[in-house]
Amino acid sequence: MEFVRSFDDTQAFDTGFPGYRAQFVSRLESALLIHSVIQEGGCGPGLHYHHSDQLYFLIAGHMTVQLGDEVHEIGPKTLVFIPSGLPHRNWNNGPGVESHFEMIIPTPLPGSILAYMVESAEEVPVESRAIRGGYVRVVDHTLFEEPLPGFRLQPLADPGSGSVHAVVNYAEVDPGSAGPGMHIHPFDQYYLVVDGELTVEVALQKHVVGPNTLVVLPAGVPHRQYNNGASTERHLVVLSPAPRPDEPWDRGVDFVANGEAHSGSNLLVAAE
Repeated sequence: MEFVRSFDDTQAFDTGFPGYRAQFVSRLESALLIHSVIQEGGCGPGLHYHHSDQLYFLIAGHMTVQLGDEVHEIGPKTLVFIPSGLPHRNWNNGPGVESHFEMIIPTPLPGSILAYMVESAEEVPVESRAIRGGYVRVVDHTLFEEPLPGFRLQPLADPGSGSVHAVVNYAEVDPGSAGPGMHIHPFDQYYLVVDGELTVEVALQKHVVGPNTLVVLPAGVPHRQYNNGASTERHLVVLSPAPRPDEPWDRGVDFVANGEAHSGSNLLVAAE
């Protein structure tokens, strides 16, 4: 399991749409996560919808996105929420290259159609039409909460806003500050580092993670994160499936090596 995965254009592919390349960064049952880059004048597919929710987080550049009949011009550090069944499309009028992080939640089943093309909202079958609204939400420091000293969060998507399958938060960690101690979750968690450096301990591994890098934390894997750098670190947090309201998000654990080590050959000898 690769817990840390960097955006890498050598791993990207041409999508067949003008100026649009994409890299599949993670594919667990909880979420399909993609890094997309669209050149100025390029675009994604025409008007279409999904059977899963989709979210965009704009990292750099500018995007024009159509949600139903509404068209939005957005800049960096903006989240777009697109519920299942809502026709949408996006393109880049510039200036410059646009880079965004896509989340399709939950992951479509293998072999299923990812996008259903339509000419208008009326073409979406009644049983597949969106019953929740889409929206655009910008990172806004006046809306930050501080659950721990030097660790701030802004909710961008959650069941209360219509994102019933995932919670997405924007986080800042000051130098010398940290999130909760070693803990586990009953859901998968992902960190996308946007600015600065985040030190992440995953089980017995330690990683110093820089910008444009995704940390994948499957449910039940012990982890913690903190900022040992000289500047404020910023990252996107994705939790999927969405935490249940009657359960704690974090469960603290003690996780240490006990000195025992085994390999396949050791086990074979012991079994003989």
